Amino acid sequence: MTSKEIKESRSIINVRLDDIKGVHPTAQTSVSATADFIYASAPNDYSELALHYLLNIHPIHVIKQDAELHVIAGFRSYELACLRLSEDAEITCILHVGIKSEEIPDIAVIDIAGSPIMHSLGPKFVQQLQNMVQTFGQQVLVNFPRLKSIRRIRGQTKSSS
Repeated sequence: MTSKEIKESRSIINVRLDDIKGVHPTAQTSVSATADFIYASAPNDYSELALHYLLNIHPIHVIKQDAELHVIAGFRSYELACLRLSEDAEITCILHVGIKSEEIPDIAVIDIAGSPIMHSLGPKFVQQLQNMVQTFGQQVLVNFPRLKSIRRIRGQTKSSS
């Protein structure tokens, strides 16, 4: 799918954390596949203020299905919010409209694989990429074509392509 093919709209909404029913069923397999990954930070590493700011910077992405909100991306943000904030905490989310159910698993994998790659610092990058390929297979690299060759990671300059 290209960016020109995306026919959805997004809006920013404020919701209580307990208004989110959980991970969307079609994304659950992808989220479960990484359940054993160990994150570098724990929920208590964040103050409540810091977590609220981070949730605005890295929002939880939701869709409304059968009058219920379900997470389709921002899974780490959602996990931290559930573990650190009270159920009645108000958080800012991005509500997506017009996404087809069959697109959600791809969105989930892009979030799960792309977020740590995008924010990775230092030598753990290669290990993170290898973990994602091991978990999701070579198809994960389709959405990150410049990463197909791990040797291309270092010394990469912005190209005009």
